[in-house]
Amino acid sequence: MRSMHCTRHGGARGFTLIELLVTISIMAILAAIAFPSFSYSLRNNRVGTQTNELLAALNYARNEAVTRGRGVTICAADTSTGAMPTDCGSASDWKTGWMVFLDSSTGSSAPTVGDRLRMWEGNPKNDLETDAGEVFIRFDPRGQAIADGTPAEITFTLKPASDCSNDQQRRITVTALGRSGSAKEACT
Repeated sequence: MRSMHCTRHGGARGFTLIELLVTISIMAILAAIAFPSFSYSLRNNRVGTQTNELLAALNYARNEAVTRGRGVTICAADTSTGAMPTDCGSASDWKTGWMVFLDSSTGSSAPTVGDRLRMWEGNPKNDLETDAGEVFIRFDPRGQAIADGTPAEITFTLKPASDCSNDQQRRITVTALGRSGSAKEACT
């Protein structure tokens, strides 16, 4: 008959303090190397996401103008509260958000906020501005982009608010015909 008693073969197995410290040190070094790349990726993704949101808003405004056969405007507006703004903001408000609305005004006059259609919140970790300081872009019933009363090309610059590097900056252009697109460019 076999014996049913347990025998102990050696001590408890595990990590020694030195092995644990070496492992933690290696992990800390790898994390220190990876963190700048991770930060770069986060900034790049924030800029890419906001670029896509602005392009979607510009296309939405243009499509609504053509579909409805009347002027539709997109303007800088402070949407940081989450509530639909009642008026356009200043040229610096593009970074806090924008809204699209029906506009009964024409020419170079300030927009008249009619039915507000949609709004987009900005990202405070990004800087967004137009090159000529436009506060609004009006799309006429033919889908043309109007600034100062005439068809015009409008250009936005979007980049991280801090630590912009390499090609994280985006140039977003709205042609006089109302078509919009973006391109990466070196940070300035």
